Amino acid sequence: MAQEIKSLIHNPEEYHRKMQILYKSVTYDEHNVIKKVIGEAVSDTKCHTIRVLSVGSGNGQREHVLITLLSERFPEVFYTGVDPAEEELRQFNTFSVSKKAQKQWENVEFEFHNETIEDYIEKADKGEVAGKFHIIVALQSVYHFTDPVTTIKQLYDMLEDGGVLVNLMQSGDIGKLAMEIGKHYYDPKNWFIDAEWVEEKMRERIPDAKITTVIQPQTCKINACFDEQSSEGNDLLDFITQIPNFRKTIPKEIKDEIMESLNNKKRIDPNGDIFINWDAGYLLIRKEEKKLH
Repeated sequence: MAQEIKSLIHNPEEYHRKMQILYKSVTYDEHNVIKKVIGEAVSDTKCHTIRVLSVGSGNGQREHVLITLLSERFPEVFYTGVDPAEEELRQFNTFSVSKKAQKQWENVEFEFHNETIEDYIEKADKGEVAGKFHIIVALQSVYHFTDPVTTIKQLYDMLEDGGVLVNLMQSGDIGKLAMEIGKHYYDPKNWFIDAEWVEEKMRERIPDAKITTVIQPQTCKINACFDEQSSEGNDLLDFITQIPNFRKTIPKEIKDEIMESLNNKKRIDPNGDIFINWDAGYLLIRKEEKKLH
């Protein structure tokens, strides 16, 4: 039986600090991939004002490529960012103001909500906030939904006909590792799941939706994870497992099992560097246009 723990997300400052270590270790250009995947997802969208909902928008580190893309393609962009991390949203707001001062994003109207997506959906159901969007993006935030399957279905219901919901999640070996950790631990604020698990559940929950998954291969350099004296390696291991102070807090038998699994998934290049497949799974759920009879 899985044991409840408080995962890394309970300390947002540490979560984001250790995430930066991950960014230095991952070997692909996420921004260009986001631009390509989302650009293709909205290629057939025809409207004057495109309405966008970003779930877990953070400080805009991922979002700026998306916003620039949409601002160049559409006359007007109405962008709603939802995130429970107040400081991250404050930074995003400051960033958006600076962009406008530089004569960029002048056709983008921003609205930020410092709350969980579940709270936002409740307000939308009451008509208190915008409730219909052409595109909804959840970039690495599905894990933190109270109930991922239910919340994704609710977000799907908020799409305009022809709209698309884009969920970016871990896939491949790193996703499998998360699922293995989930056999031992659970946290209501951090689900140990991967893109394949979510796709299977959503096909069952929304059988009429058009669901596709785009896998972007990538790797993460993890040499330091096997050096117990490396503080950066320990921080990276914390982010990989989402368990704070992983080496010190996890019982030895479980820690050894997880490290063995990580070791079995590793790849060693000719230079002796150690990598793990950290594939990105873009799960696209599109609401079909209603047909007139």
